[in-house]
Amino acid sequence: MGFSVSPSAVLGTRGSDGTGTTIRVLLVLAPVALPTAYLFLLKRSLARRTITSARISPPDPLVAATTNKKHARSARASSVSESALPPYVLAEPGKYVVARERVTSQPVSVTALRDEFLCFKSGGSELGGLLEAYLSATMRAFSWTPQALLMARMGASVVDPEGYRRTFSAEYLDACKFQPGDRVCGVYVVRSRNGGRVVLDLSPPGGWKGPVVTGALDVGYEYDGREVRFVNETVMWRNSEGGKPTMLEGRMGRWLHTLMASWLVVKGVEAVTDGRVKS
Repeated sequence: MGFSVSPSAVLGTRGSDGTGTTIRVLLVLAPVALPTAYLFLLKRSLARRTITSARISPPDPLVAATTNKKHARSARASSVSESALPPYVLAEPGKYVVARERVTSQPVSVTALRDEFLCFKSGGSELGGLLEAYLSATMRAFSWTPQALLMARMGASVVDPEGYRRTFSAEYLDACKFQPGDRVCGVYVVRSRNGGRVVLDLSPPGGWKGPVVTGALDVGYEYDGREVRFVNETVMWRNSEGGKPTMLEGRMGRWLHTLMASWLVVKGVEAVTDGRVKS
């Protein structure tokens, strides 16, 4: 047995106390308000597990100052993203607007990592395979975002559409060693690899007809022998005269990008710890 309610009762068209109007407004706003509320709750949850910062040059300095010993560690970490900038930007910084975003995980004890990554030696512990596993996990997570799904569909015009689409697949990303020249998720190409970090350029393949953004990712981890911090840095630059502002320059665009980057960092940490890290 069921029950039914007339549409007029649901919408309140027969009432005179304003309740019907309120319900109609709520029904109209629900498709927007509910996803928005979810995003803010997600942001709050991610904020407990990540640390974020952003910088736009100008007015912020292109290279972080290191005069205060108290902030030496954070300054060194911020300067890592200098490796993501091409020489022509560093040589003439006045010609460019550079926007950066840095997202790091909370410190993760080395004992929380999956056993397969640990190699104990007399001088301490080494982390084998951690970088590849972390990058694979974050790229797999990214491949299911609306942005990546759209990017995958925009590859019809490239020189090798099938090869382009394959770079989004879980099998491809799991097998990728992230060596210079490797392409992942369509438009990201490994430029360099050093220690626990990989720099990937935003470099669409030949024949690409979608939007082109000049930028790079600096992704990986920082390890002090006891704890690991996982890092996702995004750097975008444009010509200061006539260049279209990048996503990181706008307040809403930066908010959404930071939300996604934080989520990717958390997904990567979960993958390499098997849930041993508490929220």
